Amino acid sequence: MFFLGNQEITSSYARAKFVSAFTDFFALIYHIVIQVFFLQFRVMPMFFYNIISVAIFVLLLFAIYRVKSFIILFFIAYIEVMCHQILAEYFMGSETCFHYFILMMGLLPFLVFEKKLIVATIVSVISSVIFIILESISFTPKYIVSLNIVNTLKYLNMSITIIVIVFMVGIFTISVYKIEDNLEAKNKGLEKEIRMASVIQQNFFKQDVSQINNFDLAFYSKPMAGVSGDLYDFFRTGSNLEGLGIFDVSGHGISSGLVTMLVKNIIHQEFYTKEKMDLWEILNNINGRVIQEKGDIENYLTGILIKTNKENIEVAIAGHPRPIFYHHKTGICEFLQMKKESVGAIGIPGFPVYYTSQVYNFEEGDELFIYSDGLVDTVNERKEDFGKDRLLNLIYRVCDMPAKMQMVEVEKQIAMFQGRAPQKDDLTFIILKK
Repeated sequence: MFFLGNQEITSSYARAKFVSAFTDFFALIYHIVIQVFFLQFRVMPMFFYNIISVAIFVLLLFAIYRVKSFIILFFIAYIEVMCHQILAEYFMGSETCFHYFILMMGLLPFLVFEKKLIVATIVSVISSVIFIILESISFTPKYIVSLNIVNTLKYLNMSITIIVIVFMVGIFTISVYKIEDNLEAKNKGLEKEIRMASVIQQNFFKQDVSQINNFDLAFYSKPMAGVSGDLYDFFRTGSNLEGLGIFDVSGHGISSGLVTMLVKNIIHQEFYTKEKMDLWEILNNINGRVIQEKGDIENYLTGILIKTNKENIEVAIAGHPRPIFYHHKTGICEFLQMKKESVGAIGIPGFPVYYTSQVYNFEEGDELFIYSDGLVDTVNERKEDFGKDRLLNLIYRVCDMPAKMQMVEVEKQIAMFQGRAPQKDDLTFIILKK
């Protein structure tokens, strides 16, 4: 019965079983002792009633190890204690303080009723009200007992009540400490797994784009918590860039990070095996495969897919923020204009989608700034969003710099804006400059 050192004390059922068994055994011993007292002082009504009480607690003690819930057993004991203590005070007088056990019984449900806090609170309130009423009533003793005996009963009943209450608080405290220890150990294990997953993901995505013909390319990615739900990829043959993409998986943490690794393979395969297709057709194929291969996983994703060649670029968007296009010849910096907007994200079963793609002239000095929504959704300490207008103005100021210098400046400006406010989302952007 005594297994306080066991981790099972953190289980609500094990804790309820232990408390029920302990208090029932304690109550049984107490009733046997008080039975002798009632017999010695010839308080015969309580002596005969106490025989029933002892029988009840013996049966309850056996029943505790055979039931899955202790609520009914508690109410049987609760009614017995209520009747027993009121009758005891009626015959022995209020000075004996038997009604303190009613206060004690009002606290037990918080440990015995597994996760039923409303019922436990109701029982506690009722018990407290009955205790206050009995505390304000004075029963005259029906049997003559010496003052020393009355005082002994009084202090004994009060002491037992205090001991049991301290015991219950102790059980609760030990449970909390053990739960905290378990959570701390699990958190350390989870942090280690997240660090490992982060290293694996970064190595999986890692690419060297420093030697790319005809393009100046830079990218930046910062996960919110170890593993990122943002996916970026570059499609290349040797030093020739054939395309690139940026995708944002819904959610955060390990689950969305694992989805990025699944989706990366799908996008990679579809881009290379269907390279003669228009991008909107490739997105359709990607959408179908993601829905099929992720199964019951609820995550979906938005994204941008781009094909590049010497004269132009082809762009297809699936529910993702439009990139910023800087036209070097005209000096215009604007969000990419599309004749037809795509409809729908990627990977939502039963959701109709309509993807479009469009070809744009991409001349020397032109630039495309592609980003995940974590960038514009960055919040500062005043709860202000960084927003699209700030981003557009920032890119306009830095667009004549080399891509790598732009990356450093954008990262710096975002960090300055955010200040000490926590990062709310994964943050990724790519700078593609002709």
